[in-house]
Amino acid sequence: MIQTMSKSRGSWGSWFEFLFSALGSMVGLGNIWRFPYVCYRNGGGAFLIPFFVAMVVCGCPLLFLEMLYCQYSNLGPGKVWIICPLFKGIGCGMMVITFVVSVYYTMIMGWTLYYLTMSFSSKLPWVEHSTINSTHSRADVGADLNTSTLSFNVSKSFVSAEETYWFQNVLQVSPGINTLGKISWPLLICLFVSWLLVFLCLFKGIKSMGKVVYVAATLPYVLLTILLIRGCLMPGSGNGLYYYMVPSWDKLLNFEVWRSAATQVFFSIGLGFGLISTLASYNKFHNNCYRDALILPVLDCVTSVYAGFVIFAYLGTMAHNLNVDVDKVVDEGPGLVFIAYPSALSTLPLPQLWSVLFFLMLFCVGLDSQFMHVQGVTTALLDCFPSVFKSRQTRLTLGLCLVSFLLGIPLCTQGGSYILNLLDWYIASFSVMLIVVIEVLVLAWIYGTECLYDDLQAMLGYRPCKVWVYFWKYLTPAFVLTLWTAGIVGFKTIGSVYPGYASWADGIGIFVAVLPILPIPLKMIWTLAKLEGSFQQRLKQSIRPSPSWQPAVELELEEDFMICESGELFKQ
Repeated sequence: MIQTMSKSRGSWGSWFEFLFSALGSMVGLGNIWRFPYVCYRNGGGAFLIPFFVAMVVCGCPLLFLEMLYCQYSNLGPGKVWIICPLFKGIGCGMMVITFVVSVYYTMIMGWTLYYLTMSFSSKLPWVEHSTINSTHSRADVGADLNTSTLSFNVSKSFVSAEETYWFQNVLQVSPGINTLGKISWPLLICLFVSWLLVFLCLFKGIKSMGKVVYVAATLPYVLLTILLIRGCLMPGSGNGLYYYMVPSWDKLLNFEVWRSAATQVFFSIGLGFGLISTLASYNKFHNNCYRDALILPVLDCVTSVYAGFVIFAYLGTMAHNLNVDVDKVVDEGPGLVFIAYPSALSTLPLPQLWSVLFFLMLFCVGLDSQFMHVQGVTTALLDCFPSVFKSRQTRLTLGLCLVSFLLGIPLCTQGGSYILNLLDWYIASFSVMLIVVIEVLVLAWIYGTECLYDDLQAMLGYRPCKVWVYFWKYLTPAFVLTLWTAGIVGFKTIGSVYPGYASWADGIGIFVAVLPILPIPLKMIWTLAKLEGSFQQRLKQSIRPSPSWQPAVELELEEDFMICESGELFKQ
């Protein structure tokens, strides 16, 4: 029996384009920007053990699963849930998360572009700043900004020059989220240029993106290695590396550390965002997704840990210079890399050259991350509304970039860093984990692991070992659900952890956290309402694959198999 599915979408020019695009999606801001500050916030070495465990229990199995069903159908997350129509809202929820993250990730690119332009100065401005205020105190910073309260720890006696430059010159940070203040025009221009470059690299579709990522995915390793070698030669670096590698065992009893580790795995790999599933949907049908699912998490994990070595080596040096402990040298938060890396770059010969190269690299990996975010949303819309957007893909990409830029303008204000931290705090605390749990439970228990393995055999020509069945059905959902439940029980609003946040801001944050979940029950109601029959009949029909759920190429099925009306594969 032959079953076909017409292909009207683009595809990768080669396996290497997919590999570098997927690697670029992972080797990005999640590794170089987010991992170090989350690790620092959760105790350095105490964070690494849960991170490795989460990568094995969650990262590999979920990556394999997301690649499997999207490659099989050549459908992105917006359309692929015809595999179980009752849960079509999962794809919508993923797109909401991706859209929100893309808005504030591009602001980080804007900050990076600002540092890149400042690196062309005859003298690096944060170095010049250190000659003026080498012993700048917290009170001095507050006085200079004419503010009474700042978002960093006022109990510290002194701050580094790089930290002063970050808060005072770049952010011009306000007293709190209630005071957004004026727009920083340099940051606004940097934000606009960032979105413009994203559009220019994507307007020709997936094939144009595949060519750009070759450089963007490999350059980070070269520059990180140079910075690491230099950092290890600096006084005090050993203390930073010790803090990074040797865990405080008591912190492993804190569920928040484990939850943060699992969330970081999701952010870094793009699980629950629909990013990898989007990329896999452009794969050739017989691509070895099993091999890819084993290679990519290892590369992602190594990159995150490697970037951590660089950051903590220089945090140790900064702590040595300021005569404080490593855990008190800077305030953990999204700006950590804009404090530690400039400190590192200023120690190198020809610091302007290395600063330009580093921030160019950081901008490139941010650009690479944004490719995936924007492509994920556009792919979902193209799959869901092909008749509307197929001939208007360029205008769709332009419209998405323009809307995202407009939504990012508040992040360019003096209170913008509060908004960015708010979005990152809440989108990571609730939505991502719950969507991932629902995804794996639906695919493993409703669609069924036997069907998943039949799909794998059709693509690979063999059935992988059964260990993945136990991960998908038991270990992975139990692990994530336990951490999610513990996070909800012990949930802390951002206002209870950081100063500068009003109660209304926590309300907005909770709304942002719940927003990606809302499409799931709404789509359930809509799907059941459209079907006919009793509730039991409707429910039974809604959890079976749609008749349009078929492999992406012609398959000659063996005679002892048949495709039933629901699309499920059964033995006769």
